[in-house]
Amino acid sequence: MLQKTKGIVLHTIKYSESSIIARVYTEAFGLQSYLIKGARSRKAALRSSMFQPLTLLDMEVYHRGNSDLQHIREAGVSEPFHAISSDIRKSSVAIFLAEVLFRSLKETEANEELFGFLSHSLHFFDMQEEGIEYFHLYFLIRLSRFLGFLPQGEPLSDKAYFDLREGKFIAGQAVHPDQVSEAPSLAMWKIMNTSAGELQTLSIRRNTRDELLDALIIYYQIHLSGLGTIKSLEVLREVFR
Repeated sequence: MLQKTKGIVLHTIKYSESSIIARVYTEAFGLQSYLIKGARSRKAALRSSMFQPLTLLDMEVYHRGNSDLQHIREAGVSEPFHAISSDIRKSSVAIFLAEVLFRSLKETEANEELFGFLSHSLHFFDMQEEGIEYFHLYFLIRLSRFLGFLPQGEPLSDKAYFDLREGKFIAGQAVHPDQVSEAPSLAMWKIMNTSAGELQTLSIRRNTRDELLDALIIYYQIHLSGLGTIKSLEVLREVFR
């Protein structure tokens, strides 16, 4: 059935000599895989360059509910990004977030609230001028709500820890090693209570941001079976040194 939907590109792989398969999170159908024939050829109607990580698309697709591989009739960039493609910091964040989303999102059903969060966040990030070094931390924390493990509770003192297994702030150290120490725990709380438009007001030391990022990746690995290693993590870390 031919239908229209918006989509966010998460990942692509080469298929045959000239085609690609794109994993796209769509507004109407959730996560879908699309075969784009001839995308790497010179005369392609749908060029592979259109399917860069986190590109927002307007698509007309042939959707079959019982198929693992769908097809696109027409597609165009919905609203092209400017800074994300030209700023090395932003492009590195985009590649990192696309990998996290590719490994995290599994549902093949529509979730308009999640799609709205993703598209609005990306538009904001493209325009963001200050506080860029906090955006990926903000995004991971907010995304966890849609995945079912939003951090709970609040630190009751500056000696609070965050229990990664239980997903909540605790007053003292846990009896297991999967916990976040005081400084990154408090940084997490600050970011949880800061809007996207206020990220530039934060003042968190780089080593604390690094510790929090590592902790959030572990948090995702604990609560999402099969997440695996995020390969783009080290590149992201180097960009913000």
